[in-house]
Amino acid sequence: MPLEKRTRVEVFLPIRSDAAEYQTVTDWLAEELAYARGGSTLTTPFTGLYTSTSQANVVRDAIHVLFCDFNLDMDQEDHRTELTS
Repeated sequence: MPLEKRTRVEVFLPIRSDAAEYQTVTDWLAEELAYARGGSTLTTPFTGLYTSTSQANVVRDAIHVLFCDFNLDMDQEDHRTELTS
């Protein structure tokens, strides 16, 4: 059985209850990927952990992960160009 070549694009989006624009942008991105590639997935909220610039503290942030699989083979130059554009 031949392997299917895919590339997954993941976007980590902060969840902000103080700014409605964040939800608007999140919804728009999810819909754009769905229209462009036939589907997208937006996860339920996760907790993202990030280190501060000094790496002295861990910052916790509520995030959504938006992802979409592209039927692209990264071994092919024209596919890489399509993905990055």
